[in-house]
Amino acid sequence: MAIYRYKGYDPAGKEVNGVVEAPTRALAMKSLRDETILPYLIEEMGEKKRRWLLKKKDPGQLFFQVGIMLKSGLPLIKSLDITMRHREQKGLSHILSDIKKHVSEGKRFSEALGRYPRVFPEVYVNMVRIAEATGGLADVLLNIAEYEERKKEREGKIKSALTYPLVVGMIGSAVVGFLLGYVVPKMEKIFQSVKIDLPTSTSVLIAMGSFLRSYGLFLSILAGVLVIAGLRVYRQSLPLRKRVDTLLMGIEVLRKAVMARISELLAFQLREGIPLVAALNGCRGVVNNLMIREEMQRLALEVEKGKPLSEGLKDSPVFDEMLMAAVLTGEKTGELAGFLERMAYYYRKDVEKIMGRLTSLAEPVFILILGLVVGFIVVSIMTPLFEMNQLVK
Repeated sequence: MAIYRYKGYDPAGKEVNGVVEAPTRALAMKSLRDETILPYLIEEMGEKKRRWLLKKKDPGQLFFQVGIMLKSGLPLIKSLDITMRHREQKGLSHILSDIKKHVSEGKRFSEALGRYPRVFPEVYVNMVRIAEATGGLADVLLNIAEYEERKKEREGKIKSALTYPLVVGMIGSAVVGFLLGYVVPKMEKIFQSVKIDLPTSTSVLIAMGSFLRSYGLFLSILAGVLVIAGLRVYRQSLPLRKRVDTLLMGIEVLRKAVMARISELLAFQLREGIPLVAALNGCRGVVNNLMIREEMQRLALEVEKGKPLSEGLKDSPVFDEMLMAAVLTGEKTGELAGFLERMAYYYRKDVEKIMGRLTSLAEPVFILILGLVVGFIVVSIMTPLFEMNQLVK
């Protein structure tokens, strides 16, 4: 799907503008004409600009603002208008304007949100659709905002845990690069001038420095090209992507993180009145792993045929027996959402413990490796200097 910015005239002759999502420019024009808009300009947004515009920085903030205003008694159109004028994410102003326009024309809020699936996930659109029918739109929007806030906090913890090893690695690489690229060449000239036999470690260090100076830039460019090409092949080759995604699910911490997210989102949807089949299909839209997406589709089809979810989980290569037992108990007691919430909490805490242990282990390991590398460089440089000092004496 591409994003097109348009300008045109409505039936009253008033100039209008906004954005529309469509596979091609022709279909975008047809969609606008179906809405009785006569476009005179339709242009596709650039890839970088489109990604920036559709970047889901904080969809929860939008739902929170609209939900609060609906709670205070303001109409939906007025709430959208105020939100649009006070949004911190200016890039979404065109989308919010388009949503407001469609709601003003009598279309449902969920239908307007559904026009932008890359901004508003299908799972949220389904919740809004049900809330419109039951009359609890404000509460649902606030619940979505709270869920998004919790998700942001957990993602922030993971990023914080990974920040220290990354910073240490970057600083270490910079220090080693400085020593090999600047200090070692200076010392090499001194050693060559005195013509002494160099220790093996010093010879290896000089050879490494010379190799990096000669081929370092080429190797860096080559590595970048290979990474970009590998990512492109991964995205375009479904068999390769599925194989890699399957291997990733063999890593315990990743598998438990996925189970925590699926369990929590499934419980959240059930609490908001989403049918189980729709909730399972909704979970497919929040994960990029092909193996998980296919598994959620399989479970949805089996439940749709009348099979209990606990039965479908027995044949699952992803979800463990503990989750299956919790789902079975939830089905028997009628508290499936509650048991899924408990399992999500359990998996999340387990992931936090594993990440904590890995981070605690990574810190001293990174420092040790950095110390050994720098120590090797320093010793390799200082040893010939001591020998030169002995010769002078």
